[in-house]
Amino acid sequence: MSTQPPYEPPTQQYAPPPSQPPQGGSKNPWPWVLGAIVIIVAGVIAAILITGSNGSSDSADTSKTTPVTTVTTKTTTSTPTTTATTTTTTAPINITRTCNVSNVPKVVGGTAVANVNATDVPASQTALASCGQASALVKGVASSSAEMPVTVQGFACTPSVTDSTAKWTCVLHGADSPLTVTTKFTLTYLLTD
Repeated sequence: MSTQPPYEPPTQQYAPPPSQPPQGGSKNPWPWVLGAIVIIVAGVIAAILITGSNGSSDSADTSKTTPVTTVTTKTTTSTPTTTATTTTTTAPINITRTCNVSNVPKVVGGTAVANVNATDVPASQTALASCGQASALVKGVASSSAEMPVTVQGFACTPSVTDSTAKWTCVLHGADSPLTVTTKFTLTYLLTD
């Protein structure tokens, strides 16, 4: 006789119900949590690799020296240039000079010496006490062969005449300042018939 396995009546097989997501549409958060952990671990490993073994020892080893590279940079700074305009007031000055004047018309030798003495001359009016001004003054007086007071280029000129020689004193007073310029010279006129 043969043995057969015991007989079991057939059972009806039911397919399991399809799985449905839980109510509210929420998803499983674990993949996000695991991804965050992986990123953190990767960052820690990268930090360890970057810093090397500098922080791996608790005690400082003073017998080792590490060469230090020093980089020197040269920086040129440009400063904008500004021009400031300042007005300075200088005190009036006194001027004394002797000027040799040549090419003087109508005088013996064609030359003269002019002595200029100026007081309280503002810096802007020093030309009034220059040899150029004295030369123009001498030639202006000589060209007129004057032997009486005359005015030449603003100077009041007064002579002291002896024969054919005239000693001149020409004075200019400042209109709006205490300027005084005195020019003295002697002219010996050529005699004319």
